[in-house]
Amino acid sequence: MKEISKSRRLILTFSVLSALFVLSQFYRVSNAVIAPNLIRDLGLNAEMLGVLGGAFFYAFTLLQIPMGPMLDRMGPRMIMSVSCLIGAIGAFLFAFGNSFHSVLIGRVMIGAGMAPMLMGAFKTFTLRYPPEQFATLVGMISAVGTIGNIFAASPLAFLTSTIGWRMTFLMTGTVTILLSFLVFWILRGEKIEVGKLAASSPDKPGMGILQSIRLITGSLAFWQFGAVAFFRYGVFVSLQGLWLGPYLIYIKGFSPVQAGNLLILLAIGVILGSPVGGRLSDRHFHSRKGIALIGLSFYCVSLIPLTGIWRIEHPALFGLIFLFIGFFHGFGMLIYAHAKDLFPVAISGTVMTYINFFTMAGAGVFMPFLGKVIESFPRTGASYPAEAYHLAFVICFLGMTASVIFYAFSKKTK
Repeated sequence: MKEISKSRRLILTFSVLSALFVLSQFYRVSNAVIAPNLIRDLGLNAEMLGVLGGAFFYAFTLLQIPMGPMLDRMGPRMIMSVSCLIGAIGAFLFAFGNSFHSVLIGRVMIGAGMAPMLMGAFKTFTLRYPPEQFATLVGMISAVGTIGNIFAASPLAFLTSTIGWRMTFLMTGTVTILLSFLVFWILRGEKIEVGKLAASSPDKPGMGILQSIRLITGSLAFWQFGAVAFFRYGVFVSLQGLWLGPYLIYIKGFSPVQAGNLLILLAIGVILGSPVGGRLSDRHFHSRKGIALIGLSFYCVSLIPLTGIWRIEHPALFGLIFLFIGFFHGFGMLIYAHAKDLFPVAISGTVMTYINFFTMAGAGVFMPFLGKVIESFPRTGASYPAEAYHLAFVICFLGMTASVIFYAFSKKTK
């Protein structure tokens, strides 16, 4: 009976952590849908919208640096529950905001509040679940989290048109508070477990923060993980979040609805690919690096059709390409499992969070960089020429391929 109770608690823990990551993903991309409302109600211009959109990412990314050591020393329970409350306050400030600066503060607080959600979940998996399940759990939560992106599309548009964007964010803020209490409750008893692990780590007992950072940053493997994380997510979010849409509409002549339907296949691919990669790593091939390398190599290959090397016009073919891109992009989550196995358990939160810094930095750097590349071509009517987009996509392919080659020489764990 005790074993059943433990099993149920692990399932409930995973469910709460997944809900937090779904919420984080929702907040991350929610501004795209409510942008017209913000322009109308607050008088924002395009530059202000850009700053508002980036505020989440900058707060989220910068907090990855202190978040890792905090997760290792204080444990996910306290960090995640307190951060949730900060995110909830941010959501309320955003909902009640009547000026650019007030909603900006709210957006920054939301980004800060959501900063530890995925890495806190990974640290919890390290502490509470069998090691042979880690990659599977990482893949599953990555897949579930993608639902947050979907919620931030049509469902958010429906809620905004029905009850307004302010009431919608009041609701999400309330949900955030509820999840704060849930994660505090479900992770009770964690302090003892964290203390035992940190004290008894056979690799580096009693390691200080600076010593941990030196160990991590002094390892070539860390920079190999960071490079592939930077390009993997930077390329994907640039394609999904911005540049594939105009390419499909202005260059290929698809309607906005058709383009939107095709882009959804990227998310569906991630939902399918993330758990498949994790399960293959844990259950069948017992390899982190091998499966990640295969998946990331196919991710590179799936980018080739976007470079203009072949003429593609049929939407079904684009749909298949996008599905493959999303599917093999999901395999890249295994780099966290690879890093977790390579470094001491007591600093697993730090190393995974620092790798996540590169992940989020990729999103912040790559998207505007591709914009500069495309902007270097003269406009033709409402858009830029096909060659501009193709060059941007070639850069995506080359950057991703170079990072995968660099990663291929990383140390193998199992």
